[in-house]
Amino acid sequence: MPVYIRKGPLEIPPGSEKEWANEEEEEKYFLRDPEQSRDCLPQPYRMIAKVVELLIDQTIQGINVRQQNREEEKLKAKMTVLQPTAEIHVSKRVNCMAVGGSYLFIGLSGGLEVYALADHDWICGWEANKVEVCTLTVCPLQNQVYFLGTVDDMGIARLFYFSDENLSFLKTLNEPEDVSKRTNCIMFQLSQGGDYAGILLEGVGDCCLEVYKLPKEIWIKELETSPASLPTPAVSDSQTATMPVTDPKITHPALLMKIRPPKPLAGSIFRSVQEAVQKNEDCNVFGTGQNHLISSHQWDQQDSIFMGMFEKYLMLDLPKTQDGRMSRNTMFHFLQRNKMMHSHSEQMNAAVPNAIIVHWDACQNHLFYLLGKQTKDKADADIKPDVVWPCAAPIKVSAISSCSSYLAFGLEDETLTVWDMKPSGFPLGVVVLPEGKSIGNLYFLEHLPSNGSPLALPRARVMVWCTDKSLYLVTAAGGKESSLVLLHDSAGSSDDLISAVVPVSSLPNGVLLFHRSGMVKLLGAAECQPVCQFGLPSSYKVAFPWQPVYALDAMTHCFFLKANEDAASGENMNSENSTCSLFVFSLEGFGSMVKSEPPAALHSQSLPWEERCKSLFQIRSQSFSERRKQISESWSLLRTQASDFTRSNTLSR
Repeated sequence: MPVYIRKGPLEIPPGSEKEWANEEEEEKYFLRDPEQSRDCLPQPYRMIAKVVELLIDQTIQGINVRQQNREEEKLKAKMTVLQPTAEIHVSKRVNCMAVGGSYLFIGLSGGLEVYALADHDWICGWEANKVEVCTLTVCPLQNQVYFLGTVDDMGIARLFYFSDENLSFLKTLNEPEDVSKRTNCIMFQLSQGGDYAGILLEGVGDCCLEVYKLPKEIWIKELETSPASLPTPAVSDSQTATMPVTDPKITHPALLMKIRPPKPLAGSIFRSVQEAVQKNEDCNVFGTGQNHLISSHQWDQQDSIFMGMFEKYLMLDLPKTQDGRMSRNTMFHFLQRNKMMHSHSEQMNAAVPNAIIVHWDACQNHLFYLLGKQTKDKADADIKPDVVWPCAAPIKVSAISSCSSYLAFGLEDETLTVWDMKPSGFPLGVVVLPEGKSIGNLYFLEHLPSNGSPLALPRARVMVWCTDKSLYLVTAAGGKESSLVLLHDSAGSSDDLISAVVPVSSLPNGVLLFHRSGMVKLLGAAECQPVCQFGLPSSYKVAFPWQPVYALDAMTHCFFLKANEDAASGENMNSENSTCSLFVFSLEGFGSMVKSEPPAALHSQSLPWEERCKSLFQIRSQSFSERRKQISESWSLLRTQASDFTRSNTLSR
């Protein structure tokens, strides 16, 4: 051990300019190894040293950022840049668009327009002053016949009919008699096949879901003989598309039911048990807890006792709602015939939905309502759900697959649950997101089984888009086979954050990612790697990349993207009737992303009932050997466990 001897006479050392923070820090300073000690510089050299260290840290940070940008540029250089194959010029601002069959439907600031996909020519349109179409839904009925559902910026929901290259206005679903009592349409959905329509309405302190039965067969016959259905002459692109469409005398859609949010639990309004039992019409269904006999005094007393016992375990400072919307987390879906919902209707067409499911904001129950049953005469009657599906936490978001076979719930405790609706009605998987992640939206991907795997095993793939703009892929197959894979991380610059996620139905492994910087990529979910990047001409950029306008065509494998001219000022962006361009990209060259053909049960929704049963029987027969092997293994395991149990009982005696 080295011994340090002070040279010279012993003197009292001069005072140091260092200000000691506390005694512990002073003690640590004197107990350090003298060989590793460093003298503190006097002022102003100590300040200069701090400035130099700060400059060094900033320089190192800048070097790291530049190195990261260079690596990203290298990845971009290796990525294939897909150029547009065609361009469509639109004379007005495009707010939304959708593809149906051989046509492209565009929602404008002032009406609707229809273009042909083959040659991109204008076909027909509908104009209305001061109508800003914000959302557009297209539902095919039969050959070249479509329903169009639109919602404008004032919250008005309209229904249109397109046939024989003619666009006809049918009905305004939420047109108010009194403007002061107007309710805004938050969500508008058409069921598969166009049999039903649902609109979510919200007014001043009120929210409800209206479900309509659409008489599509009657409308087709009425519009065939109506003068408004005559074909219109072709109009060139340079001409103004003024199409005054008269409202033909057609049959009005029937309001099937008006669903309101469940009332908050409060004290009982019943005076006896007999009155509560009589109020409940059917006791075979798990209810929402409204019909109880707990008085208001007992309710408050039990609440105070519970809060007193578990106050330290409860989160008393709950985050408040960001806005006053009652429909912030409210969603609904049309559901086809499955194991969970048995309808007594004589209609046996499996393609027609027989139920609608809805979950309200800050509610833990998913409510199922049958569509074929007869409701009361009063439109504002309190309709009770046919099935109540409780969850462990309030539901934030839900999603249903295109074939209505799988249903996914995203709960407020950041738990994702996936259910198998049609074949079994059992849960497929429960996945908890990493700490700090919050579920923002859910998207289903078509599952493609690998060669050699049994086709009878249900498996669902769900993309989870978190609020921090990270993207995960959840594969639910029951039990321990569920997995969680990170597709895109939120770390990085703000321009690299995702602004929109779009699954490509024609490419089951393809996902379109829109970035805030205006970059659009095609991501391969199987390899978790970007496949290509969509490029635009040098004078154009993606319009509003934080809320892009796009459309996908699964039949022709085309992708439509709205772009504006890249101007120095924002005149084009803010102009009321600014022109824009729609660029067309072809995705036919990316068929290699599909590993194998999906089973017939996934894309047989348009087949007749006999052919669908035959397809399911073939899938079942192909998996017979695998199921027989699993049954034999289970029986052998049970015999082993029984013999061990008998042996242990014999030894204990």
